[in-house]
Amino acid sequence: MRKELWVRSSIVAATAVGVAVVSLSTYGYVFGFDGAPSTAAGASRTGFVSASSTSSSTVAPSSTTHTTPTTIPTTTTTHPVMKEPPAQIMPDVPSNGLGQFSSGAVVRAYEQRLKDLHFDPGPIDGKFDIDLRYAVEAVQKLWGLPRTGRIDEATRGVIAGFKYPTSLVKNPEPNRVEIDLDHQVLVVWTNWQITLITTTSTGSGRRFCGGNDGCQYAVTPPGKFAFQWHKEGWRNGALGMLWNPYYFNGGIAVHGYSSVPVYPASHGCSRIPMHIATYFASLVQKGEPVYVVGTPSHDSSTPPPTTPTTAPVISTTTVPPTPTTQPPTTTTKTTVPHPTTTTHPHTTTT
Repeated sequence: MRKELWVRSSIVAATAVGVAVVSLSTYGYVFGFDGAPSTAAGASRTGFVSASSTSSSTVAPSSTTHTTPTTIPTTTTTHPVMKEPPAQIMPDVPSNGLGQFSSGAVVRAYEQRLKDLHFDPGPIDGKFDIDLRYAVEAVQKLWGLPRTGRIDEATRGVIAGFKYPTSLVKNPEPNRVEIDLDHQVLVVWTNWQITLITTTSTGSGRRFCGGNDGCQYAVTPPGKFAFQWHKEGWRNGALGMLWNPYYFNGGIAVHGYSSVPVYPASHGCSRIPMHIATYFASLVQKGEPVYVVGTPSHDSSTPPPTTPTTAPVISTTTVPPTPTTQPPTTTTKTTVPHPTTTTHPHTTTT
């Protein structure tokens, strides 16, 4: 009998001890005692506390829990680097330079070099014609050399080690046209690369009367524009004949013209050489941005006349600014179709 009572007492005591151990373990999970599970049990603990969210007790966070800050990665937009042309040794030139009507292998070498630099000197035929002269003038304009149109020693050195100009625009589009009023050059960019550099002649700043807007100043306004519409071939505008004009600002267009001086001389348009205007529209497209950058010429010494007393005579030339000298009169060899008289509702400037 006594033995049976002792066995029962032992069983009860063991059961009580087990219950006590389980209870202490449970409290250890809740209050974060040392030895509480850390990884997998942490998820169970979170679930347990959420299930007991109606309790007024505050659960102390585990000392082993760390917060990792989240950093948003930064992205940088990059575009292809300009591909610079390698330097090239160019032939010597005479002491007075190479000029229009020169010919031979030396001229051919400069024609090829300028073509490789995207200045378009016309046919590679060894003949120093007006097209080559325009290309040389564009080089001289960019580098601040005298705009003589002749390849002298200074121009030879620039052509040999030529590097492209940087963009005039901040955060520009990959395809665009930049018209530099200060240097009187036009640059075509295609997929971040320069594909054409040509001389241009923009608004002279002089007063004139004519066209559809009465008397005004011949100004090419700076700003951002876009190509709007193109007329293939000749267009008989209110102020003269335009070859293949591509309009980007109302009646202001990039177009071919028989005279492209080294200084601003137009009524507001951007004149370019005839042979380049023949295919210019194939380099750009409608909606493509056009940036006109620099200081426009503006003769504001006196206000423009309000009513012309006689039919206006539109001059196509102006006196070049000092110290730039006007190039001698030359004859263009560019062959273009005979002008036709096509009208269009837009105002046209040359």
